[in-house]
Amino acid sequence: MNTLLKHQLWRGLLLAACLPGVAMAASIQALNYSSREVDYIAVENPGNTNSGGGGDSIRPYGQGGSICCFSVPEKWHADLKVVVVYQLSPDPTFHRETVSVPPYPDGMGGDIWLIVYEDGSVGAVVSLYGPSRPEWPGKIKGYPVPTKEYQEQRRKEKIKREKAWLNAMEKGLTEDASALSTDQIIDIKESIERKKNLIKYLEDIKP
Repeated sequence: MNTLLKHQLWRGLLLAACLPGVAMAASIQALNYSSREVDYIAVENPGNTNSGGGGDSIRPYGQGGSICCFSVPEKWHADLKVVVVYQLSPDPTFHRETVSVPPYPDGMGGDIWLIVYEDGSVGAVVSLYGPSRPEWPGKIKGYPVPTKEYQEQRRKEKIKREKAWLNAMEKGLTEDASALSTDQIIDIKESIERKKNLIKYLEDIKP
């Protein structure tokens, strides 16, 4: 067993000893219901910055991966709180928000889910069930879904990028034609046509 793993296990045991009741190791998951990029999100126990776990980054309206581990009480209690540590792009500031954990669904512990909402607020729930299940205790039901406004913004940004590539290819073909072989010219012309078709397809998509 390497030194890092020993340290992580020892830290987890210390953390478990500090929590009321019997503790259990929970995987850390994260959800982003906002249009902002989450550059970093993790969880700590109040007053103990060395008890952290997580550190995921999440795209807008996305879900992070499953990261091990953070100790939570096996049984929920009324004053259960955690600290959500997060950074939202493009702001480089790290924020620490103490949030209350709602009752565990069916009284059973599970993964700890860190949540970012559209208004920039954060939350945390401990649940054996995912967001698509009716037992899910989060205030938003279901996994994050991009808004129409966000999808339209992404579409316009992609069209702008593709047009820039198209212009560069057409300019290159005009300026460098004498230095290109026949096969290269054919390949570039075919790429230009594919790019034009993609742009037309993107422009025809109705918001």
